[in-house]
Amino acid sequence: MIALVVKEVLDELGLPSYPKTSGSTGLHILTPIRPDLPFPEVRRFAKAVAQEVERRVGDQRVATTTWKVADREGVFVDYGQNARDRTIAAAYSIRPTPDARASAPLLWDEVPGAEPAAFTLETMRTRIERVGDPTSGMWKRKVGLASRFERLELEPADPNSFDDSSWPTHPTAPARSGRRGAWGA
Repeated sequence: MIALVVKEVLDELGLPSYPKTSGSTGLHILTPIRPDLPFPEVRRFAKAVAQEVERRVGDQRVATTTWKVADREGVFVDYGQNARDRTIAAAYSIRPTPDARASAPLLWDEVPGAEPAAFTLETMRTRIERVGDPTSGMWKRKVGLASRFERLELEPADPNSFDDSSWPTHPTAPARSGRRGAWGA
């Protein structure tokens, strides 16, 4: 399972990780970080993590970072979620599906057998009573990324690189203006 490869990479980088269902068919893996780098540097790091996952899997029919949907076969390792205008379903939010699925935080040992359809408005209360909140304390584990760039064979992070005008939110989106956002202020 690709999520376990992501966990392996993040573990090797010393980054805490928290899986959760998207509330649809996907899986999100959250890593709490300190906001000490500007957005372009965080995105560059996320892209390198995704590419390392793709390299380890070794088969783009299984895991891919390819943007163009028509060119994809495998599971999309979406580093693009690390964009300013992206949102994800909050943990425990109920999604607009016929069965009222919930975005459910998971324990890592649950990931291989997790069935997104098992987490619904009807089942979440019992689940929380049984396993608690797997994301409890997550934000107390924030880590910095700057010291981890070289381990992914990236140039060191530049904490002063606030110009994100060349970073579109999506490869086909127009570039943003040179204005700084909240993270670049």
